[in-house]
Amino acid sequence: MYLLASDFDNTLLFHNRMKLKDVKAIKKFQKNGNLFGLCTGRSLEGVERPTQPYHIKYDFYILLSGALILNKDKEVILEKTIPMTLVMEIFEFLNHQDASVVYHNEMYKVCKKKTLTKRGVYLDSFLELKTDCVSAFSFHFQENEIDKAATATAMINEKYGDYIEAYQNNQHIDLAAKGCSKGNGIKVIQEYFHLDDQHIHAIGDSWNDLPMLDIVENSYTFTYAHEDVQQHAKTIVESLADCIQDIERKDN
Repeated sequence: MYLLASDFDNTLLFHNRMKLKDVKAIKKFQKNGNLFGLCTGRSLEGVERPTQPYHIKYDFYILLSGALILNKDKEVILEKTIPMTLVMEIFEFLNHQDASVVYHNEMYKVCKKKTLTKRGVYLDSFLELKTDCVSAFSFHFQENEIDKAATATAMINEKYGDYIEAYQNNQHIDLAAKGCSKGNGIKVIQEYFHLDDQHIHAIGDSWNDLPMLDIVENSYTFTYAHEDVQQHAKTIVESLADCIQDIERKDN
């Protein structure tokens, strides 16, 4: 039995759609007795809604960059939170850069400019939530501001690295509780299913996937991924379906 942990955005989901060949490959992979699950910075609601039309049943969920890990029945295996005082301090540190938090599986946004969106609820201040902690925290830059996101990620990790983990996800920055990462999430799931290293596989496309790609022996990324990301992967493929096909070849 093999296990494949997959990133979500630009790995399985593209512009709010999934490729049918990927969906078919996933279902065949699972039908053959293997495990397929997600390893993403998104919340549970953030992956369930776009998945519904495709009827994929995930075997596990590594969510919020490893801060929330669920089994196939959505029962909690691991959960960590971020103090709201730290959220507000880092928000001030980045001069109120557009940001969002996840609280009770809902995304809440504080942005300089409000636009129509299918995800999230706009707030004037995160203090409106009246909570001591949140599940996850993110900053959002424009698509052409990837370099700014990289600089801001480094700044956050330098100043607050003793308290939080910051990962660049293209033009976004995903923040999770200290000790949380996609890589640690993989290890928790590996232990949960009692699998050896050679049975664990992971695929992703961006910098926030590096902890995941670095920790597994069988790591995959894409031909369209940044060269920096490609250097951390053992195998480079065209699609998720190609990754699954490569894994299944091991049985032949």
